[in-house]
Amino acid sequence: MTELPVTVKIVDNTLKYTSDKGIESSIDFKDILCVLSVSARHSVLFFDSKPSGHEPERVYLEKIDVASLPTGLSPFVTNIPSHLQHETGAVTQVVISTGSGTGRAMTIYQDALRPLFTYLGITNVEVYETESTETIIDLARSRFVELAHNGIPQTIILLSGDGGLVDILDVIYKTKKTISVPPTLALIPCGTGNAMASSIGLRSGPVPGLSTLLQGSASPVPVFIANFSPGSRLVVDEGRQRTPIDTDAEAAGHTLYGAVVASWGLHAALVADSDTAEYRKYGVDRFKMAANELLYPSDGTPSHRFKGKITMTTSDGTNEIRQAVEELEHMYALTTLVPRLEKEFLISPDSVPLSGQMKFIRFGPMSPEDAMHLMTLAYQGGQHVLESTLTYADIEEVRIDFHEDEEKWRRVCIDGKIVAVERDGWMELCKEPRRLLNLIH
Repeated sequence: MTELPVTVKIVDNTLKYTSDKGIESSIDFKDILCVLSVSARHSVLFFDSKPSGHEPERVYLEKIDVASLPTGLSPFVTNIPSHLQHETGAVTQVVISTGSGTGRAMTIYQDALRPLFTYLGITNVEVYETESTETIIDLARSRFVELAHNGIPQTIILLSGDGGLVDILDVIYKTKKTISVPPTLALIPCGTGNAMASSIGLRSGPVPGLSTLLQGSASPVPVFIANFSPGSRLVVDEGRQRTPIDTDAEAAGHTLYGAVVASWGLHAALVADSDTAEYRKYGVDRFKMAANELLYPSDGTPSHRFKGKITMTTSDGTNEIRQAVEELEHMYALTTLVPRLEKEFLISPDSVPLSGQMKFIRFGPMSPEDAMHLMTLAYQGGQHVLESTLTYADIEEVRIDFHEDEEKWRRVCIDGKIVAVERDGWMELCKEPRRLLNLIH
């Protein structure tokens, strides 16, 4: 870091400068986060990558101060956004999910986000680290809901995967207290799939989400509500334990809210099976590894045919139409509010992020090779929706009545959470009309 470089010039999208100590350096435009201008001084904030032994390469946020600003840097000039200013009594909070993905959330905070606060002059920040899977839920109940109820603007910067988002969302929607000012969430994706972050375009740059935190705007988050039959339970502790869906005594106890995806069949099973410390070491590849085991079971048995009745409700703009899927056996059934489940996995190419449009994707039993082909097409720009073997539709609601004896085949995925539905149980999914949470995008 230098105070005042002697010379600054731009050559082929590269900022070249000589420091006051005579050291020549350069910064590629793709590594520049922003330029902060205060009075006659201009600070260029940029990312600098450094190897760290056997660990993944670490990315640090650095700063140089320049006396005059070259014209080519003017597009990078950024003002401190309103959601990070405290003049109005707003509160900024950071939640570091230590267990998300491959466990890099704390490193990203220390190397990039904390220096950003320093450079912006923001000192009044509440920082929370997760200690268990309940930490974010407890925080949402004890802190986030109280601020929202009391009308205090708050920005929650979430260094996690989709699980952190759904934890906060579920608490906000289930509270009995009035939400006077909806919380604003900013995502710094640190999970495995990061479906919401990928869908709103945060999965690029040295530290995805940081430029959006500075330059993005907030919009309401569309939400769905999933209702389950009374015996349904959450699957926790890497599948070893079952707990009530809602531990709040005031809640109904069989409802989850989500903003990303609800699935049954192959998708739900592979998410559930790969939710272990062993699988998580492989990052996003854990999903493909679990899918391969489900399609080609190691014991030599055929891939499972999921049994149940699926009923969809669609709308023609005036009337709602209920229609049951003719087949009673399925391989993949998924409802989503977002286009992407991973950065390259375009599950619903027609979906517009944060629009509230709900899409249904389904295909029936087929050979492992054909199923793998469909999933490969999803990684190729969402071409799977063009296949005649796949159902792709706009829906208002969907209901699944499960006809499976083994609990293993009655597991449902709601934004990464796994619910085991009881025998002969059901799930109903519909759009939630309220908008109680904003997202910076």
